[in-house]
Amino acid sequence: MKLSELASKLGLELRGNDAIDIFAPAPIEAAAPGTVIFVAAEKYLPALEKTAASCAVVPAAFAPRARCATLISSNPYYDFARILEIFFPPYRPAPGIDSSANIASSAKIGEGASIGAFVSIGADVRIGRNAVIHPHATIYPNVTIGDDFVCHSHASIREGVTIGNRVTLLNGVVIGAEGFGFGEHNGDLFKIPQVGTVIIEDDVEIGANSTVDRATMGATVLHKGVKLDNLVHIGHNCEVGEYSRFAAHVGLAGSVRVGRWCQFGGQSGCADHAKIGERVMVVAQSGIPHDVEAGSIIGGTPAVDVRFWRRYSAALPRLPELLRRMRALEQQVQELARETGD
Repeated sequence: MKLSELASKLGLELRGNDAIDIFAPAPIEAAAPGTVIFVAAEKYLPALEKTAASCAVVPAAFAPRARCATLISSNPYYDFARILEIFFPPYRPAPGIDSSANIASSAKIGEGASIGAFVSIGADVRIGRNAVIHPHATIYPNVTIGDDFVCHSHASIREGVTIGNRVTLLNGVVIGAEGFGFGEHNGDLFKIPQVGTVIIEDDVEIGANSTVDRATMGATVLHKGVKLDNLVHIGHNCEVGEYSRFAAHVGLAGSVRVGRWCQFGGQSGCADHAKIGERVMVVAQSGIPHDVEAGSIIGGTPAVDVRFWRRYSAALPRLPELLRRMRALEQQVQELARETGD
């Protein structure tokens, strides 16, 4: 499209030739004529000065450094995401129900739905408008789902789960599987029934092959705007606050409470019943055994204030040399003690 049309769709100020043809967005290192890039950080200004792109989305302060046309943005990262959606709109199959889908007669599905091949929807399920359910997804009985739901192939939603509006489940997600509860009795293990549910609020996205376990009693809750990466596990009776984000391989044991706007790096984990305050940031591969105050940045195992963890990490490679020097000093002290008789 013409650059003028793109600027109009975005509602951004355009500086430069508005008749340029834009064919695609591009990363800054692979930019070519006809592409649009974005620059949000000063470290990329040298690349902006010599880019071959036809347009760059930049803050107003960066515009004089660009050798191409610019779209002025207060948040270039956000506006570039909008450009990606313009040029590559999400795949959405046409409305309709595939003949191989198995839908219980008591299920209610809102208008505009697209139900793919071999989908199974159980009794008394309620699904809102404009749902997209891709092939081989399974929805157990008594599930309630809001509008604009997207469920990719091989996802499973167990009985009695409640899901809000604009929720997306990627491939292989399992919502409402039984929580991990066993006890000992007479030399054997007995299973603790998991009779609770899962509640997922609006605007949640859950990555491929992630799992959210149902509560033993009560509910496991993901609040509005939570984002889970692939292969994340949320244990039974956990509660995750609004807009918190978990990278891949994060695991929460049972009954963890996570505040709003938290960020967990990949492969980090949290012991059961811990309470994590709001806006906590967790470094990748950290292990959290205890409660964490709001606003903390923590790392390591066991997780501590990130400033201490960085010092520990810097000292660790020096430990062999420090031990060698300590032994040498001990030997010198012993020799001086013998010489002085002290």
